[in-house]
Amino acid sequence: MTKVALRGKPDAGNPHVRFDEGEVALAATPRRGSLLYKASSLISLSVAVAVCAVAFGGDLELQPIPAVAPRPSVPLKFLTFNIWGDYFNNPVGEREAGVETSILKVRPDVVSLQEVTPNWYKSPMFANLEKAGYVLVRGDEDAALKRAAFSGKKTAKHINHEPLLYRRDRLNLLDCGTDFFHLSLQAEKSVTWAVLEDKSDKRRFVAFGTHFWWQSNGKESDAIRELNARHVLWLLADIRRKWGAELPAILGGDLNSTERSIAHAMLRNGGFLNAASNADTRSPHCSHHGNPKRGEDGKYHGSLRPENNDTPDRSIDHIYYTKGIHALRHEIVTDQTALDVSDHCPVLVEFSL
Repeated sequence: MTKVALRGKPDAGNPHVRFDEGEVALAATPRRGSLLYKASSLISLSVAVAVCAVAFGGDLELQPIPAVAPRPSVPLKFLTFNIWGDYFNNPVGEREAGVETSILKVRPDVVSLQEVTPNWYKSPMFANLEKAGYVLVRGDEDAALKRAAFSGKKTAKHINHEPLLYRRDRLNLLDCGTDFFHLSLQAEKSVTWAVLEDKSDKRRFVAFGTHFWWQSNGKESDAIRELNARHVLWLLADIRRKWGAELPAILGGDLNSTERSIAHAMLRNGGFLNAASNADTRSPHCSHHGNPKRGEDGKYHGSLRPENNDTPDRSIDHIYYTKGIHALRHEIVTDQTALDVSDHCPVLVEFSL
């Protein structure tokens, strides 16, 4: 699957590709703008109506042509999911089918994943998702390492742990990239972005998938996450310089912090809204429920937090969006399959673009 992962511009390797390829030009029609042509057309129409009236034996009642209602746009589904990397003696092979099922069950249009380790990339899950119609976006990791001034030997941890997926039947990829936040602190934390276009109405937006710094040791860690948020805002400004100042954005990921933190204030100051607080309908659950435990059957089993602790203000997985987008529904997915495969629940938001 990694062979088809898009690691840079979508036209890499084919300098002749065009994003408008396949569009059919409207056929040219001759212009007849003279008064004589218009008058003769009206006369012909009047004669035709009169002939029809005679043929039907009396007055012909002309029915008004009903107005064609505009087709309502199909909501865009954005899913973020920290899939619990295999850092804790928690093998990928025991959980990959459940993660795949959790994604395909809700059939999102865009997926933001976190903690995708080398063993996750080697698993059958991504090949299966490709067969189901998804395209993996990792960006250009080598270019990202250069931007981060990386001068050491590249290891297994120097890969993009936060890729995106999108549905190729609905969306076209126009541009993409990735950046590492802080290689010297933790190489696994990064941000991936993709400029996407809806095939049906040509509306465009940029999707971000990210994972912020993890420790919770007070102001120092809060300051690092604030820098992560600043990096995202800087990227958005840079992308908009190329793709338009009003390009809408959706950001999903494990921000390792609640909405009250300074990183979230930074995102709000940059024009982002949290779907958990602003969607028309919102989930009452917390997104993080703790590590699944092995049962007597040898399999992982997860459960929700105790009721008095399972509140949305404790969530650390979030989906943000900018103006030009409306959040319809925010959901923390809490079915048993999702609870069993990770310490985080998938977060799903439906948007109207």
